[in-house]
Formats: sequence, C-alpha cells, structure tokens
Amino acid sequence: MSAVRPGPRERLISTAIAMVQERGVHATGLSDLLRRSSAARNSIYQHFPGGKQELMVAATETAGAVVAARVDRLAETGDPAAVLRAMIAGWVAELEDSDFRAGCPIAAAALAGPDEPAITAAAADAFAGLRTRLDTTLRAAGQRDSARTASVVISAIEGALLQARAAKSVQPLRDLEAILPRLLSPA
Repeated sequence: MSAVRPGPRERLISTAIAMVQERGVHATGLSDLLRRSSAARNSIYQHFPGGKQELMVAATETAGAVVAARVDRLAETGDPAAVLRAMIAGWVAELEDSDFRAGCPIAAAALAGPDEPAITAAAADAFAGLRTRLDTTLRAAGQRDSARTASVVISAIEGALLQARAAKSVQPLRDLEAILPRLLSPA
C-alpha cells in the first residue's frame, strides 16, 4: 500500500520549515520554496493569502507544535533529565544529518526582525509553549522555580545549537548534556 502524498499546503509548510532551518526567514525565497516543495505558484496564495509572511507564521506554528508534541511524549517518563537528553540527542542527530546546516526554525523565525512582527510573534508563542511544557514537567518532578528553570533550559539549548552550527561540532550540546541536568534536580 502506498503512502498518501501530503497536499500542497503541507508540502509548503514542511519545505518552509526545512529552508528556514538552513537559511533563515529572509533568505528563504518563494521560487526556491516552490521548486523544493513541488507546489504550483498559485498554491502559496491559495493556501496562504497573506503570502510569504502567512506561510512563515504557519511554518513557525507547525514547528512549535511538532517540538511541543515531542516534549509532551518525552515528559511521560516523568524524568526531566531524560527529556533534556532526548531533546539534545534529537538536535545532535539533526545537525549531523544536515552537515550542520539545519538550526532551530523557531529561533530563525525569532530573528526575522522588527519588520516581520507576525513571524516573530509566532516564534514567541512557540517558545512560550515550550517553556510551559517544560515548566509543567519540572514542577511535576518537584523542581523549585520550575518556570525560570524551563526558560534557562530553552535558552541553553538554543545557545548550544547556535554554537554547534557555527563550530560545526556537537560539543556545545554535549557540554550542555553534561552540565544542565544538575539544574533539573528537585532540590
């Protein structure tokens, strides 16, 4: 039985996420996006009447939802350190598989700049959702000051990703993996 091919809207969103991970929002051109997604030109305006900005908002929201769902699945272990290790393992694999070209699409959207308030707002919402999920996981594990700790965890992961991409080395993520769990102890 053959798999159902995603429709043009889904292909545009998934391609936009991949391209934003590699290039950022502003360097993701519509012509390249259409070519990589195998979508017709009118698909963008049919599915995203607001054009590129609306597509980038949808891509950011989708990326945030995917990461949030992953955190939710990982949180079922009840072990915040295991959540962190799995998140780091996912990023290590993504960086190595992409030869360090793929970064965080939410961070890339956050860097879209002041001329793209809808895109940066979508990134802020995605980060807030992740902090909330981590806060819930940490609080359930007895972590004091769980909201601030969740914020630090997200910031540390994003910083390690930036360093890893720049250095073309997963060492910053490995360093984080070694140190950050100390923050996650309930005491």
